[in-house]
Formats: sequence, structure tokens, C-alpha cells
Amino acid sequence: MRFSLLLLLAVFYHHSYAQTEHAIINEYIERYIENTSDEVDIQQFASELLFYYEHPLDLNKADAPKLFAMPFLSGFQSLEIIQHRKKFGDFINLYELQVLPSFDQNVITSILPFVSVRSHEVSLKNIKQVWQNGTHQFMTLVETNTPKNKGFKVRDTLTTSETNHYQGSPIYNNLRYRFDYKRFVSFGVNMEKDAGESFLKTPNTLGYDYFSFYFAAREIGRLKALNLGDFQANFGQGLTLSTGLAFGKSSIITNSKRNFSGFGAYRSLRENAYLRGGALALSFDHIELGAFASYKNVDANAILSIDTGNTTNNEPEFVTNIQEDGGFHRTASEIADKDAIADFQTGFYVEYKNKRGRIGTINYLRKLNATLKPAQRSDNQFNFTGNQYFKNGLYYDYVFRNMNVYGEISHSSHNNSMAQIHGALISLNRALDLSFVYRQYDRDFITMQTNGFGENSKAANERGFYTGFEAKITKKVALLGYYDLFRFPWLRFQSIAPTGGADFWIEAQYKPSRQFRAYYRFRTETKQRNLTGENIPQLGYETLSRHRIHMDYTVAKGIELRNRIEWSVYEEGNEQSFGSLVYQDIIYKPFGHRLHLSGRAAYSVVEQFQNRIYSFEQTPLYDYPLFMHGFTGFRFYILTRYKAGKNLDIWFRYAHTQHDSPMHSLQDNYTIGSGLEEISGTRKQTFTLQIRYIIK
Repeated sequence: MRFSLLLLLAVFYHHSYAQTEHAIINEYIERYIENTSDEVDIQQFASELLFYYEHPLDLNKADAPKLFAMPFLSGFQSLEIIQHRKKFGDFINLYELQVLPSFDQNVITSILPFVSVRSHEVSLKNIKQVWQNGTHQFMTLVETNTPKNKGFKVRDTLTTSETNHYQGSPIYNNLRYRFDYKRFVSFGVNMEKDAGESFLKTPNTLGYDYFSFYFAAREIGRLKALNLGDFQANFGQGLTLSTGLAFGKSSIITNSKRNFSGFGAYRSLRENAYLRGGALALSFDHIELGAFASYKNVDANAILSIDTGNTTNNEPEFVTNIQEDGGFHRTASEIADKDAIADFQTGFYVEYKNKRGRIGTINYLRKLNATLKPAQRSDNQFNFTGNQYFKNGLYYDYVFRNMNVYGEISHSSHNNSMAQIHGALISLNRALDLSFVYRQYDRDFITMQTNGFGENSKAANERGFYTGFEAKITKKVALLGYYDLFRFPWLRFQSIAPTGGADFWIEAQYKPSRQFRAYYRFRTETKQRNLTGENIPQLGYETLSRHRIHMDYTVAKGIELRNRIEWSVYEEGNEQSFGSLVYQDIIYKPFGHRLHLSGRAAYSVVEQFQNRIYSFEQTPLYDYPLFMHGFTGFRFYILTRYKAGKNLDIWFRYAHTQHDSPMHSLQDNYTIGSGLEEISGTRKQTFTLQIRYIIK
């Protein structure tokens, strides 16, 4: 009887969540985005969450690497699941998780949409069955801003053809099609046109500026992964090969670990951050091996060779940089950079794994058809130059009792440079979890297509030690944070000598009930850099401190209020500047209703750019949710989601930003932004429409 009631309760929760998958996905995105200062590939991250929402993970079948790779499970929760299965065997019911220290009723309820304890066996009898039983999804998003940016106005008043301006309309649009058969087969097409890019005319005569196709099959017999078209490759801790983005330092201390799982479908709209070709991975009991080959053109700042004997020769002599995360092709100069050079890559990996972990090696070669020759500065004189390189790495990830140890050692052919990272997640008891990370990156290590954890955005010229903790003081109170000490052995940008610094983050959380949550967060980071305003460059210290008080309160079923006060203090030498943000959110998402609403009113006071404050905003699915408050003024938005039919969803969002014009500035010449992105006046409005249609 007790088992039947628990099963009924689990089914009820899963069914109720099936009505609000956007809210669930958004909740997890907010949790991770709000807790990191790094850029995140929101489209890929949301796509992975949605995948597991539609195809729940079987907790009885998933091995250690698979559990650690789940974005909805922390490393410590994964450890506890592994230990429980070892002692007591498979889970009978999801609510059996309540006996584990990291799982209470709230946690179990939040992960119910993503997990199961029943196997989903694959059946691929014929292509017709796969097609008939799969799910088709069509999605499009359109967005525009008013008033027009300067880049569009220059075009409208051209007097000479040489003037640089935006070639296309101020409309942003993407179009996606995706097919999924359970968790085993998927393929899709993504198309995108950025605001300012041309459509159905030169150079985009086919319409969109960016096209991407992918096919992926996985976990079918011995087939671990088969990828054709565009795909991603992420291994180990991201030092040797990682084509995606990952979370950086945050109060979620398990973010210090990369949980990469090899080849995967590429569903993002980041226009150069993919591999194009094919990848194959096979699994034989405890051995897994795979190989890939990729050929594509990438954006780059190219310097063309001069060939007086052949005027049609436009081969680049060298390039100053590769735009691996680029994608804007609005002006003549940006269009000239598009697909400037050819990029060939190939490699393989071999991995030994069991239920407790894995150890593997990844090796790859990259060759360009032009020499990479960055503009020389004192801080980048050890950067890679040339037209080809190879990298190889050894990575490990292993569970021993209550500890998860992991790491990677990587070698690059440029000056035989090395990079290494080693970490441990330790669950001491029900009340305390710890995280430790040591990293050492050579100054000449090749950082292209890497994603190492650290203070720098690139895994080079850095040594550091990170310590994180999460303490459950009571059932209602938790304390968590980290301390990171780092050193840069060689010069950095805007430094005349080697520098260092420290980063400290502490957060106190209070959650007395499911209806109320509050936390206080303090972060302070001190670094060395050249002091501004000095005739003779000299090093000094800059310190940025941030405080945040946040509260969520559910006043009734489907109605939630959120309040935040945040302020920052920036210090350089004897100078100080301040920034602050206050906002009020109202979220109306009643269960079973077709219409969901959310909105925000916010006011910020920011004295200079260093005091900017980021906030998470409610957006349509896959849209980027971070907004930067780098101004003094008012902002509000409203987001509506209407379920027009069983398979049809419509989102509409309106956002309004208004800057306070400084007292010493005349209203007539106040502008927002700079360069071709500049707009006249103090106000900016954004209109977003997204439509999704699903065929099951």
C-alpha cells in the first residue's frame, strides 16, 4: 500500500510538471546562470535540460560518468546515489532517495521531471517506426529594437559606397527544426540571421546568414555515439579539447568540475564553435573508443597575399586571429572576415571505464590553410603562431567511498607546453561538502578550443588553488562559498609585471518552507593591474566587492514575488565608485492555465562600468537571459506565454530601458551604446516573439 501511494504521488508530480516544462527549465537555468560570472552557451544548456525532461535518466542504469554529467544533480548527490546502489542495489522508487543526505522532499520534487527508475529499452526495427514514434519540433524567434542603431541610419543616408554600415534589416530571426526518437536518434536544422545581416540578397542569397545541420545516434547496442554534420566534442576537464562553454567559479561548488561526455549533437547558434564532419564512438564492455574528422571554414581577420601574376588569388597570407565565438556579418569588414580560412581537425580517444569512474586519453591534430600570426604585444608574445598544432591529454574521474577525484594533464605541441588540473569533491557527512581544485597552466599553452577552470577565460599563464564548501547548518539554513588564490607568472593585458589576486564568495541561505526563500551573498575579488592616470605605468590593486539580498515568496498557488537589492563597491588606489540595483518581480504561472505572465521593474545606479551588475530575466525558451545594468536608470519587462493548443506555444516579450540623462549632459545629444550600435536618446525598447509547434 505504501509503495502504491508513493508511486501515485510520483506520477502526479511528473504529470503536473509536464504542463510547465518551460518553468522547470527556466528554474534550473536561473540557478546556474545567476551563480556564475562566465559566459554560458544557454542554448546548448537548455537543450540538454529539455532532452532529459523528455527522456528521463534511469538512476539504476547510469554509471558514475553519466550521473556526474547531469546538470540537475550535484556531484555530491551523484556520489550518494552510487554508494546507495552499491550497498542496497537498484532503487525501487524515486522516493527512496529521501534516505540520502542531500535529498529532501524539495530536492526530489525538483528533479522528478528529469529522472526515473525504469529502463527505456531501444527498439529500432525500421526507419518507418522511428519516424512515426518520434517527436517533431518547429520553433522560430523574431526580435527587434527601437530606435534604430546608428549602423542602420548611416545606411539610410549614404553618400558614398565606401561608408561602413549594416547591410541588412534591424530584424533578428532564427528558425529551428528538431526531430527526436526517445533518447537514441535526433537530427535537426538551425538557421539564424542577426540584426543588420542581409536576407535573400548578397552575400546571403539563400536567406539566412547561418545554417547548421546535425544528426546524432547514441546508446544503441555497442554504438556509443554517431554524429554527422555539426557536432561538439568535449573531453576530460576541457584542457585538451572542448568546443563548448562551461560554468566557472560560483557558489555551486561542483561547477569547479567539468563533466564532459565526449561527442554530442550541436544545437547551438554560436556560429564558429562547432566541428563539422563526422564522429563515431563505440563501447566494448569496459573499453570505449572513438574518432572524428572535421572540415569547415571559420571567421578570421585575414591579410590577403599579393600575387601580381594571378589577380584572382585571394588566399590569405596570414590571419591575426580566429573568431571561434564570432558570428556577426553586418558590415563590409565583418563580411570580409566570414569563412576566411579553412580549418581541418581530426583526432581520437580511448577510455577505460567502470561503474566507479573512467580514465582516458584524447589526441587531436588541427591544421589551418593560413598562418596564425597575432599582433605582437608584451602579454601575448608566447601565444601560438603557425598553421598547425596537435594536443594530447590524459584525464581521469573516479569515485572512492565518499570522494570523487578527477583531473587532466594536457600537452600541446607549441613549445611542448603543458597544462594540468586536479580536483576532489568530498562529502564528509550529511552536513558538510568540500571541493578542492589545483591548476597549473603554462604561459605558452595553446588555448584554442579549451575550457579549463580558472580565473582567466583562457587556460594559460595561471596557477591557482580553489577551496569550496557547502554546510547545512539546519534543515532551513545553509552556508556555502569558496576561496580562490591565483597567480599569473607572466604579463597579462594591462600589467607591466606578473600579477596575482584572490577571490572570496560567501552565501547564507534561508528556506523555512517551500513558499519562502531568502539569501545574502557577499563576494570580493582583488587583483593587480596597471593603475590608471599614472604617467609611468605601475602596478596597483583593484578590488570589487558585491553584496546581494534576495527573497522569493509564493503568495498563492501560481503567484510568486521576487525582490532583490544588490550593490557593488569598486576600489582602485584611493578612488572608489559605487553601483546598486533594486528590482521587483511578479510571476503568475497557475497550474493548468493557458496564460502565464511574468514581469519586472528595476532601477539601477551605476557610477562606472566596473560597477555593472548582471541580473537573470525571464525569457522565451533558449533566449539568453542575462541583462547587464551598466547605467543609471529604469528597466522593466513583461513576458507572456500562451498555450494556444496542445502542441502550440506562443511567447511575447516587451522590454523597456530608460537611462537617466546626467545633469551636465544635454538631452539632445545623449546616446546609448557606441560605434554603429549607438542609439540616440535615453530610451530603448525590445520586442520579442517566439512560436513553437510540436508534432508527437
